[in-house]
Amino acid sequence: MVVRSALCAVSKVIQPGIGALPTVEPALRPVSRRAVPYGVIGPIRALRESAMSMRRALRAFGIAGVLMAGSVAGFGGPASAVASPAAGQSAADGRASAVAAAPALHVSGNRLVTGSNSTFRPLGVNRSGGEFGCVQGKEIFDGPTDQAAIEAMKAWKINTVRIPLNEECWLGTGNLPPTAPSAAAYQQAVKTYADLLVANGINVILDLHWTWGEYTGPGGGCPDVAATCQKPMPDARYTPTFWSEVATMFKGNGAVIFDLFNEPYPDAANNWSDATAAWTCLRDGGTCAGITYPVAGMQTLVNAVRATGTTNVIMSGGLEWTNNLSRWLEFKPADPTGNLMASWHSYNFNGCVTTSCWDSNIGAVAAQVPVQAGEIGQNTCAHDYIDQVMAWADANKVGYTAWTWNPWGCSGGSVLIEDWNGTPTSTYGEGFKAHLLSQTAGDPGGDTAAPTAPGTPTASEVTATSATLSWAASTDNVGVTGYDIVRVTGGTETQVAVSASNRATVTGLSGNTAYTFAVYAKDAAGNRSTRSATVTVTTTGTPAGTCSVGYRLVGDWGSGFQSEITIRNTGAAAVSNWKLGFTFTNGQTISNMWGGTPTQTGGSVSVIPASYTDTITAGGSVTLGFIANRGATNTAPTTFTLNGRTCTTT
Repeated sequence: MVVRSALCAVSKVIQPGIGALPTVEPALRPVSRRAVPYGVIGPIRALRESAMSMRRALRAFGIAGVLMAGSVAGFGGPASAVASPAAGQSAADGRASAVAAAPALHVSGNRLVTGSNSTFRPLGVNRSGGEFGCVQGKEIFDGPTDQAAIEAMKAWKINTVRIPLNEECWLGTGNLPPTAPSAAAYQQAVKTYADLLVANGINVILDLHWTWGEYTGPGGGCPDVAATCQKPMPDARYTPTFWSEVATMFKGNGAVIFDLFNEPYPDAANNWSDATAAWTCLRDGGTCAGITYPVAGMQTLVNAVRATGTTNVIMSGGLEWTNNLSRWLEFKPADPTGNLMASWHSYNFNGCVTTSCWDSNIGAVAAQVPVQAGEIGQNTCAHDYIDQVMAWADANKVGYTAWTWNPWGCSGGSVLIEDWNGTPTSTYGEGFKAHLLSQTAGDPGGDTAAPTAPGTPTASEVTATSATLSWAASTDNVGVTGYDIVRVTGGTETQVAVSASNRATVTGLSGNTAYTFAVYAKDAAGNRSTRSATVTVTTTGTPAGTCSVGYRLVGDWGSGFQSEITIRNTGAAAVSNWKLGFTFTNGQTISNMWGGTPTQTGGSVSVIPASYTDTITAGGSVTLGFIANRGATNTAPTTFTLNGRTCTTT
């Protein structure tokens, strides 16, 4: 959820000294999440947004007036709403009741599974507060996060809580007010709450909600540089460090999922003029149209998390405030662990609000990777829209967490509770609670047992461009329906073939090149086995293709710089599974790269491809981007090799 700039402006006028208002983050969703189909931009946009901005400002005044009359300044609702649950509630002394801890999770095909390979579907709520309280110089959460408060959640059968966070509060930047909690206090509060939830059998999604960077373009939530609202994309200045630190703190706790960025909208930033550019910005970051600060793309953030050695599941969103996943599979970031899932949000004023749109837009993604609706809601106090979303999600094995578990009053929708005891609002909260109580974490009544792992594949009929693999068949309690064959490059997997039998031919290979393959089995319910052992195959013939490389300095800020490398295949055959080599001569060190994964020893750098740059077609090219640190000089590399062969430079 995002607090609109009009809200902030009015609250500053009528509540001097308190700051931008969102102690109540009301169900006042940004109108720039256009409730029109994708690509329909009509000429009335400016008039429409102007009119709705005035309506937001008037509404903000009404909300602020209520706060002044009936609230404790700095808290998120009426005084009666911030009281803790009754002392007599079970385990109110702060100890978790006798329940199993939340399970560690990983991705298997299009499912989230536990260590025993049982399907797990995250169903629960958002617990807002951590994204805005600190940046306003107030408390970290706007209400209790103790055992009694968690017991109230458990009464709803909640198995997952999504916690929105603020990167500047986590890092303790200079943009925070003097009364803000310290970075250490903020981090400890988040960890304490997350650990207590996990101890109570509730999984946690840590969501980066608000970030640094001045943005005043279309869809903007506020003009502030500081992290006081939803920005169109995460920033390269702070966000990679934020995720590196969060990943380090929760390393080894597989019950915690990392949601990289709440609601991207680089498509709005470029005024919906170039969808491909917006999807590229989402994945690669760098310089993006309409955004004035350096952007950290999803690939950079995945790299920052994985560089810590953590294997926690990662969520990555789409466009239009992550309501649009239409090209998610094409532009998803590469994750060497395979623990990547898609993040989707659905409100009744978004562009994709029908089952037919969900089938084509979201269902295609859910057929291949797990999808989590990190936020669902509606701008009324009824539950008719979320009922439709949940029915579709249940049928398609998609999890969901509703907005929001905060007692802010349901005058505008999307508020679940009347008080911290968990009393549901009428009828939005009542409807959601009733639905949760009817669900299970897995697929109700379905097959959740995965096939056994296939046998180790063996290779035959190896040529310069293909190889045939065969393996011992898997078994399943219901029946194996097919196999997925993957190429393994370091820690990255790329699916290269599917087969209904225990034999497949992989084509499109390059001559005299080593490839490593493995196999998964799957059944009709979508359950996927663990991976088989790998086999390495070297094709016949000579290495395909020659190459040229172009190196370009994109930007330089004294202590660091951003550059691009374009690799062109000037040969007659495709080049796959490539390895690029070059050398820095002035002590430059790469900190983040997209399009490939670097390994650096001194000045020597080698790069292996991401899944989406793995193959360079004959006459085609791929572009890598990176951010690096530098010293007094910054001489560009002059020699590049591809698979050991020296390339010409352009």
